[in-house]
Amino acid sequence: MTHPTEPPQKPKDPREMYAEIAALVGTLAKTFSLKDAEATEALESGHMTLDFAKDANGNRYVVAAFGGKTARVYQDAIKRSGD
Repeated sequence: MTHPTEPPQKPKDPREMYAEIAALVGTLAKTFSLKDAEATEALESGHMTLDFAKDANGNRYVVAAFGGKTARVYQDAIKRSGD
């Protein structure tokens, strides 16, 4: 059910979802200095984990953890642990 003050949501095109996932995997590969295929394998095997979070300002991001390192992946920025 849609809240009356919110505009109706258009169903997402599945191709758009795959493009977003591919972009995220590419970003994660860069973040952790991996090839795209290595990032995919790390995700599929559970060696890399993802979680959703919000910062103190309410901005949403993905928390990625791999090899003892973590990164916050925002829509337009990446913040690695230690940054």
